[in-house]
Amino acid sequence: MLILPLAVVSCEKMANDEEAIEPGIENDVIKTRLDLSETEMKNIAPSNDFAFRFFQKSFEDGTDMLLSPLGFQMTMAMIGNAVEDEKAMCEKLGFEGAGLDEMNTYFEHLIGSLSGDSFNKELKLANALMADVRAAKYPGFFLDVLKSSYAADYNEIEAESLQAQPMGNRPEDIWCQQKTDGLIKKAPFPIEEFQSSLLNVFLFKGEWQDKFDKDLTDTRFFYSGPDKAAYASFMNKQDKVNFYGCDNFRAVSLPFGDGTFNLSIILPDLNDSVSGVLQKLDSKTWNDTRNGFKKKEVRLSIPTFSTSYSTRMLMDFSFKKGVPSLNLIGQEAMFLMNEEGASAAAVTQARAPISPGPSGTQGIEAFVADRPFIYTISEAGSGLILFVGVYSGADKEPIEF
Repeated sequence: MLILPLAVVSCEKMANDEEAIEPGIENDVIKTRLDLSETEMKNIAPSNDFAFRFFQKSFEDGTDMLLSPLGFQMTMAMIGNAVEDEKAMCEKLGFEGAGLDEMNTYFEHLIGSLSGDSFNKELKLANALMADVRAAKYPGFFLDVLKSSYAADYNEIEAESLQAQPMGNRPEDIWCQQKTDGLIKKAPFPIEEFQSSLLNVFLFKGEWQDKFDKDLTDTRFFYSGPDKAAYASFMNKQDKVNFYGCDNFRAVSLPFGDGTFNLSIILPDLNDSVSGVLQKLDSKTWNDTRNGFKKKEVRLSIPTFSTSYSTRMLMDFSFKKGVPSLNLIGQEAMFLMNEEGASAAAVTQARAPISPGPSGTQGIEAFVADRPFIYTISEAGSGLILFVGVYSGADKEPIEF
């Protein structure tokens, strides 16, 4: 999660015959529904930089991936209130030059906004500190900021051995199931006896603004590599959609429901790759892409798929005296996309480590996502990224040529 300068994709000017996005939308971008101050809105770009940087460092070529970088960022922000080097944590999370109070206030307002009526039809989020009844107690200042700035519940549980409470049946697993409507079956880590754990959930469920006709869904090849293909189910339609093209990739943006959120697919050109495009993505490239979307008649072919992904890492922060450490952090995520819409869920958890152990036809653009691509779910107006994923076709059985 080092802060590195990233190259910016240089893109060609769009063709003049592309139709501009409908009037009434400021600067060709939908107005955000986030209830944040002008100063707080400036944190969206660093948050998205963190999202791409985090995903780049986690990227595994040839793997179907999904992460909620915002889930990691929010969880680590909560932890930031307990570490000795608060400044270093703020900088790591993209709040360079800002203090802990400013970061906490930003997340307090962001959580309040995302939990409001404008968002809760499609998005749910929750935070909780769960602790075994015998665990060392956290100091009052830490519990207070978790409650006031992050709306985190405090739950005491009776943790038992994995033999007594198998994964999936433990209190932390049941909490995850309840908060994700059953999409995530278990927490990343079991809460052991005498331990505490910090949990974060993001759940998104959206129906397409314009659904795909199931009768048009067909089976074709998905090419996961130059000589590697598998049969996949593709949903299809021809419509005017937000489209963008440049030297390295083409992209489409598909709105959910009333347009509060959208899913964007970034398809690398044939002479490029997911890893090549991914390394060039940052908040500037992302905003250039969003601002460059124009309405265009497109023949869409997009695979239906579901995927799950797990990741774990160990942080090296020192914690304040009297605060139990939360150095082990992990995430369980899942994604499902079909003709009706898309669902995404992620549970991020922090806990103390356990001792050892092709081109268009007749003037119509063709967007056929039949090779690995990047996808995002974001708040339409601000571009705030909630989920980033890569679909590589790893879930399909390859065909021998």
